[in-house]
Amino acid sequence: MSASASWMEMDFSDDEVAAEERSEQFVPSWLRPLLGAKFFEPCAFHPELVRNERNHYCLDCAGDYGAVCCPLCISAHRSHCVVQIRRSSYHEVIRVAELKALADVSLVQTYVINADKVMFLNPRPRAPQHFSKCVGAAGACEECDRGLVDAVFRFCSLGCKLKSMASDASLTFILDPKRKREGSEEGDLFGPSNLQTTGKISYRRHARKGVHRAPTQAPFF
Repeated sequence: MSASASWMEMDFSDDEVAAEERSEQFVPSWLRPLLGAKFFEPCAFHPELVRNERNHYCLDCAGDYGAVCCPLCISAHRSHCVVQIRRSSYHEVIRVAELKALADVSLVQTYVINADKVMFLNPRPRAPQHFSKCVGAAGACEECDRGLVDAVFRFCSLGCKLKSMASDASLTFILDPKRKREGSEEGDLFGPSNLQTTGKISYRRHARKGVHRAPTQAPFF
């Protein structure tokens, strides 16, 4: 059984179910189907393709069998919102750039893979010998105890944030254009790992000729 399937089939108490029902208004209708979908299976409609893995998801068709599609199936969803699913260490990830305009995915740990900032869809299973808590200064995921990389985040995956909404009423996936988080840049809710160095530090004692002042002509003798 896949990690995503086992997570979606976990048992919840009556209180947790009631809390989840109350939190549904803060969860996009496509999120749960996205997290429970199975990706990277061969496309039954295009078996002749060399690379026919179903690694795209149509958010407008969420929940339908055709929502998970291969690159050629995308043509049937031209007017829909389609996102691409990638893999890292055999687990599904999605680019932050594709989600941040659709949902509030703040507080979820991001990683940089092939120059793209991504996040995991579901929590990743750990080997039995790794279940002993070994957490660094950044802390651990509040839902599954997996170690985090940056202290600004609280969850290791979208699935963990979603499950934690049953016990934390402050969490949401719904975007609020008026909402600003302290210390965030405009339109940026993803922590300090977004910061990049914009220039190089120079240790020259004197500026190079012509850089900070007009060039001077050598005197004539």
